[in-house]
Amino acid sequence: SDFHFQLDKVLLMRELTNEPTVIIDGLELPILNTGKDGKIYNCYVEPLQRFKREIDAMLSHHNRVFILRMDVHVDAHSPTNEKMTRFLRSYVSRIQRNYKTKNVGTIWCREVEKVKKQHYHLAIMVDGSNATKVSSELLRMADEVAKHQKLSIGYCDNASYLIKRTDLAKGDYSTYKEAFERLSYLAKERGKTIKAERANSYQTSRIKPRLNEHGDIFTAGDDYKKAIAAKAKRVRSAPNPLIAAMTDDERQLPLFA
Repeated sequence: SDFHFQLDKVLLMRELTNEPTVIIDGLELPILNTGKDGKIYNCYVEPLQRFKREIDAMLSHHNRVFILRMDVHVDAHSPTNEKMTRFLRSYVSRIQRNYKTKNVGTIWCREVEKVKKQHYHLAIMVDGSNATKVSSELLRMADEVAKHQKLSIGYCDNASYLIKRTDLAKGDYSTYKEAFERLSYLAKERGKTIKAERANSYQTSRIKPRLNEHGDIFTAGDDYKKAIAAKAKRVRSAPNPLIAAMTDDERQLPLFA
């Protein structure tokens, strides 16, 4: 039932880990849960799962996925995420127009530390086919939108990652794991809420993934060439001509209900 689904989701959101790795979809991935002071911090498991599945959804559409980390700072504390929502609406729309794509992945978390003014950690994912200038272009557009909305962008060191499906096909997950480890910081427990706050602490986009050769949701490492051939075979053998006439989007399943 919907009630039990929501209850399971709440309970999963509360699941914490302080282990150095987490296993998602059978893949062991590193977690960045050690602070600058050397302390080990807890991370929420459910956001980690969502982060991976959003990366995989982007990889199902693009041979290369470019990921960029930045921070978004607001001028004053707000009990809601309205400012971040407004920023992302304008920013993502601008990226879509600039790159002529509908697929723009976003991952963000809200943090409130000792000062009572929240800030946001943000990761943007786009098609990395032409990654030469993509980092500077994404930051330029973020700056323009932020200034117009009286926000500011915080720059991160070593903030970009380029994940290639060809590397994954060879069994090389080094960049994939580095990117995931960097994003896992957004799932840490510390600093997520202050007393009486009701604002969401995490959010991701909901990129609709393509399906793999078995008709399941695409995950990192799937052979998409096989998926294309399998899809063509399914269309040719479809007994119902209406099924064969369906668009690719109509055949896909949403990543989240």
